[in-house]
Amino acid sequence: MSHKSACAAVKMGASTTEIQELPLPDLQRHPEGGLLRVEATGLCGADVMWYSRADEPTDQPAILGHHIVGVVEELSDRAASRLSLAVGDRILIEEYLPCGTCVLCREGDYRFCPQTALGDPGALRYGSTPVATEPGLWGGYSEYAFLHERSVWHRLSPETSTEQATLILPLSNGIQWVQWDGGIGYGDTVVIIGPGQHGLCGVIAAQAAGAANIVVLGLPGDEGRLELARELGAAFAGVDTAAALEMIRDATDGQLADAVLDMAAGTTATLEFGLDALRTGGRLLAGVWPAGATPIPLRKLATKRITLRPLRGHSYEAVDAARRAVERGNLPLDLLCT
Repeated sequence: MSHKSACAAVKMGASTTEIQELPLPDLQRHPEGGLLRVEATGLCGADVMWYSRADEPTDQPAILGHHIVGVVEELSDRAASRLSLAVGDRILIEEYLPCGTCVLCREGDYRFCPQTALGDPGALRYGSTPVATEPGLWGGYSEYAFLHERSVWHRLSPETSTEQATLILPLSNGIQWVQWDGGIGYGDTVVIIGPGQHGLCGVIAAQAAGAANIVVLGLPGDEGRLELARELGAAFAGVDTAAALEMIRDATDGQLADAVLDMAAGTTATLEFGLDALRTGGRLLAGVWPAGATPIPLRKLATKRITLRPLRGHSYEAVDAARRAVERGNLPLDLLCT
């Protein structure tokens, strides 16, 4: 290669970034990988949160960005064999770098593998591993990323829009959480709390699943996102919880919602609203977990036989489903590209 270094945006502390030239890895010293030339990296809500904090996702300098799309530029023989990739392949990589051998990995739940757990010392993960961990290029906000032999990748067609390809992972979360974990299907009613990137991808997934009623709740100041939720198919998108409950009762003949997904707060208040909005036997899914203890209204949970389930990450199958959906080109993802 003619290049000897990569330009990268390195988070140095809270709301502080330096543009640095970092050396490209010598694959003789690092035969466990290769180089990915980054085409684009999507901005996740987690990146925004982490950028503002001194100790997240690590208290050391790191390259953020984990929705990475790129082209394989160089591979060691070992990595080429293990990854079944070749120079020139265009791929999307997931944030996880699982071991591949533990029970969780063998069962297909590699996103829970301790080797790639967020915040665990020594764990490897794109977008959160310190640059001090060799070879340093562990994030997407860089010209190049180190393509580790444990990378979980998905092949992209040359025709796939780069901008839309960076939305495959958020869309996969929408599919995983709304359709698969939430069980939303044809004719169902779903409530999504939080009109951020994942909430809006949840609207797309619910619409694709055939949900009859999609309700999105936000805060004052979310007007633009709530309007976008309506464009994507939400029957109600607003800030008035009383009006939302009335709409749900009217639309379901008093049966209420099948699932509520909290993608915004994870507080007792949002859990209480979710329980009020759910039918007996409904599903309450928590995509946000605040620090400390959150009191849970257990009596109401038990009386209505509500299933409470935390949401965490995406499966390989969900990402592949999102990839195929994006490549078909019939989703309104351009509305999410800003």
